[in-house]
Amino acid sequence: MAARSIASVAGLGLGCIVAAFPAAAADLPARTLAPGAQGLAVCNIAGFVGFTIPGSDTCLRIGGYVSTGVSMGSLAKQYGLQFTGTPATATPVTLAEITPVRQRDSFGFPAHAQISFDARSNTPYGPARAYAELLFNDNSGFETTVNGGVLNFGYIEWAGLTAGKAPSFFSYLAGGPAWYDFYSPDRFNGNQPVLFAYTATFGPVGATLSLEDNIGAQVNNTINGVASNAYFGNRFPDLIGALRYEQTWGSAQLSGALHNTHVTGVSGDSTNRWGGAVLGGVTVNLPTGGGDHLALQGVYTHGALGYSGLNNTAWSPFDQGLNLNGNGAIFQLTDALNYDTGQWAIPSTWTIAALARHYFTPQFSLTPLAAYASVSYSGSPIMISQRATSWVLGATANYAPVAHLGVSLGAIYQSTQQNAPANYVGPQPFQARSSGVAATLQIVRDF
Repeated sequence: MAARSIASVAGLGLGCIVAAFPAAAADLPARTLAPGAQGLAVCNIAGFVGFTIPGSDTCLRIGGYVSTGVSMGSLAKQYGLQFTGTPATATPVTLAEITPVRQRDSFGFPAHAQISFDARSNTPYGPARAYAELLFNDNSGFETTVNGGVLNFGYIEWAGLTAGKAPSFFSYLAGGPAWYDFYSPDRFNGNQPVLFAYTATFGPVGATLSLEDNIGAQVNNTINGVASNAYFGNRFPDLIGALRYEQTWGSAQLSGALHNTHVTGVSGDSTNRWGGAVLGGVTVNLPTGGGDHLALQGVYTHGALGYSGLNNTAWSPFDQGLNLNGNGAIFQLTDALNYDTGQWAIPSTWTIAALARHYFTPQFSLTPLAAYASVSYSGSPIMISQRATSWVLGATANYAPVAHLGVSLGAIYQSTQQNAPANYVGPQPFQARSSGVAATLQIVRDF
């Protein structure tokens, strides 16, 4: 998966580190290794440098990082839609505050540690690779994630095959090289898909067909305190196809996904339908050199919200992708919404993201980013907002005073506008607009 590598984690922000592709660990600068008393020796396999495991022909590299810092954000009232009776046309909809502002955190201390093991051996069909990455989180306060350890990645590559827990081949920019995620497909923090894929390479072009875990791509957030759907057993994997083109000027990707949703809804109806997604992206290396680049990406989905980036777990527990810091009226996100007997609403989304990175010196860089998202439901789902749009603007400054040590300072702003539900009755005015600001200071030591 060398074609999908990104920059070293040194000097990057937290969001990139947590969401980094597995190849990132392989791309860390090679350390000087010398034979020692234990008999360790330097090895080099197609430019991959590590040490030889005694008694084998396997070349191993151990890497990782430790990241810690502080984060903070603005808080406003947090609302959830509630309806009474059954989801019928005349059902009244009200707006209730979920968690009072005084009970929520606006300040926190995130801490993360990751260790990776990259083992390779030469074979007649090219290197055979095994990659494993363990991620540990211990956060408190604002923007907390689930604490504990997870297997972030664990996969095997050989002769064009990729099998195991790895980044989805649908993704291109992932979370982007910034501390905070934006609207971009990326499953991370242990939610990477288990997949089985084959990539054929034709010069600068890579063509991939991948069968990927369907369950991790299911989206079914709550409304009125409960999930909208009950899922049937998994019958089909998601089918991913991708074309990737890489040259010295940069790279481009076109990818598509097919996703099956088989659920029972709140009215007792069931549906079994296929949704899909398509992604187009390009990255251009700027003539200013030094790693400067500009990247653009657009994604369209229908009935496959897991590939839109809207549901990304980089956001707060109450965000559901459209409410920074959990502020405002929570917008329902689900692959299929059963809003009346025999009636289903299917979401369509557009997400567009752009970022740039400029190195003012080899030690200092700035990464501005912008993203736009739109989600709308077909039919007339009267108990929720039928459409929402959102903007994200932010930037991260990265400073690497010495090798393998980075400090980042980031800030991000989000504004979301929702349509009022068709049958909204109050008692208070519908909270159509929400916004928020978040910031973080992080220090990272990679090895």
